[in-house]
Parts: sequence; C-alpha cells; structure tokens
Amino acid sequence: MDIKNKIQKKHKKICDAVEKKEKIQNGSEWYNLRPILGCANRALFYILLGGREVGKSYSVTNFFVDQFVNKGIPFNWIRLTDVQSNKLLQNNAEKLVDPDLRRKYNLDLYRSGDNVYQVTKRSEPNENGKTKILEKKLMARVFNLSTFYADKGSIFDKDFLKDKKMRYNIAIDEFEREKGEKNTFDISYALVNQLENIVRSTKDRVKIFFMGNTLEEASDILCMFEFIPETWGTYKLKSKRAVIQNIEPSEEYLKRRKGTIADLLMPEASTFTNKIDTDKSLISKEKLISPQFIIKFTKNKSDWFTIWNKNVVSLYKGEKKRVIAMRPYLDEIYNIDAVNNVISLFDSRSLLFRNLITFKKFQSQLALLKPRAKK
Repeated sequence: MDIKNKIQKKHKKICDAVEKKEKIQNGSEWYNLRPILGCANRALFYILLGGREVGKSYSVTNFFVDQFVNKGIPFNWIRLTDVQSNKLLQNNAEKLVDPDLRRKYNLDLYRSGDNVYQVTKRSEPNENGKTKILEKKLMARVFNLSTFYADKGSIFDKDFLKDKKMRYNIAIDEFEREKGEKNTFDISYALVNQLENIVRSTKDRVKIFFMGNTLEEASDILCMFEFIPETWGTYKLKSKRAVIQNIEPSEEYLKRRKGTIADLLMPEASTFTNKIDTDKSLISKEKLISPQFIIKFTKNKSDWFTIWNKNVVSLYKGEKKRVIAMRPYLDEIYNIDAVNNVISLFDSRSLLFRNLITFKKFQSQLALLKPRAKK
C-alpha cells in the first residue's frame, strides 16, 4: 500500500464524487469550486490549498457574488491584518471583486466603513456628470483577524437567519503568514473569536472557506483541524465538519506558470508550486515510557505539552509532573532560566515531537513569546 493510500485509510476518506469530477476537469488551468460543494454540502469548513494564481479566491468570490446577485445573500471576507483588509476596501473595494466578475454581474460597488454595497439606484447625472446614490444593498463586510477584539459584540445579527433564504458565507483568504511576516498575534485564537463575533452559536446554514497558498509548513489553522494532507487529494474530516482539498497543479496551470518571474527566480518556492516539502527529521515514533515535565504556554490546556523520555514532546494528556511556565501569571512558578533552556533546546533541534501537528503547535507558541532578558 503506497503512502497516499495509507494516509487516506488512517485519517479520512477521500470524496469519490470530487475525485471523479476533478479527473474530468483536470485539463483546466483554473480551479473550480463546484465539485467540492456538490460532494460536501453538509460541511461547515472548506479548506482549499493550492499554488498562487490557481483560482481559489476567484472561484470562492464568484460563488459568493452569485449567491448575492441571485439569492440576496451577503458575505463576509476576512484577511489576517487590518493593512490587508484595508487594501481590499480602498477605492470602493475595487480589489475585493475581480474586474471581470464586476462586469459579469454588472456590479456598481460603494464602500462605507467595513461594509461594501451594491448600488441599485442612482440619480440622473448633474451638470458635472456626477450622480447620487439613491438605493443600495449590503453585499459584503470585510474584516481582519488581528483586530477581532474591536469587533466584539458589534457584528452578529440575531435576526439575520429569520429569513430562511439567508445563510452565512464567510471566507478567510490567505490564512497563512508569508515567510518573514511578523508574528504579532495568535492566528488560531483570533480566528475563533472573529468567527464567534460573526455567527455566535449558529451551527447550520454556514459555509466557511479557507484559501491558502503553501504547505511548506503546517499552518496554525490546519493544526486546529488536527490534519495535514501530505499528498494531493480531497479529505473529509467528519468530526470537524470539514473538507480539505490539496489541489494538484494541472498540466495547463504548470504550462501557464512556466517562464513567469516567480518560475525564473524562485522556481522551488511552495507559494507558487504548492510543492509539499515537509521536514520530518524531528518527528519521533518511539514508545513513550515516562513523562518528565509539563510545559505550559497559557492557561489553556490545549497549549500545554508533556516532555517524555527526556526530549520527546507530546500534547498534554493529563500527566502529573513538575511544570515549566513559559510566561508569568500562569499560577505557576516562573523561572526565566528554565524558559530560556526550553528555547535553547528547540533552537538546537534537541527536542523531538510525536507528529508534525505537535511540532507546529509548539513552534507557534514559542514564536508568540515576548523576549525577556536574563536576570
């Protein structure tokens, strides 16, 4: 049994309907969202992973705008930072919807704050050729994760779903940080809180799309779903109500990308190729014999780790051992020398990890620590 089949059998089943339709459409250079929607219409989360310019964001935008124009359903678009979201909103949200989609759906957009409206009626032009907006309809709201706290309690509309035709369409675009991008907040924590701002306890009539460019490292978001696809294909995660689609570049896509600036100057960059190049040298499957100590990054148990067999890191499962608090005010003794020792062990690659998800979670928590000088 090859690696791909082993992963599929161990983790999740591939959606046969999607696979069949993907084979039919394999000659296309652009991604098509429709097959995955038809296969997994009961899913809550749709995670799309593929090279840059494969058409993920375009396909989702087309779906959202079509839903708005034909059914009156507005959508929410989320980026990581306020700088990114503000770029989408500039000049009446000209970068939110592609020009050809504007033409296709005959959109006349107007931006007010974080809201984007479709202008449905304008006045006659005055002597200067200018018109006034007489009627408009909310089409989209644009937010970011980095300032979720400013939106707390101000987004959720308790009456929105009283209309049975309505539902929440949400996109989190480019949910992974670029290489070298400053790590100033916890993406996972911010995401959950921002989604809570939007939908609260709503469980049905919600579709949430994630679009990411690279799998060079396991992202914070994928770690939340506790599954990282290591081969091309479509995976169902029933316990998470999620579908992950790792999009294999078609021959037409590769042909279009060949000879571009990115291909000439950085041909191996996963952002453009979606080539999976995962470092597993620190992954250990040795038997866990005895726990040594617990590492706590926050008061949340999901951010706790147990060190086994001297140097193997595993997710905390209720073990009772001495604690190293990586931050002060965790109701544990804080020792800066112990903290620096953990950081040194990681930096020197002296720690091993049970799996890739554990490694990424541990690495992400270390990256969020504020540097502290030795006493």
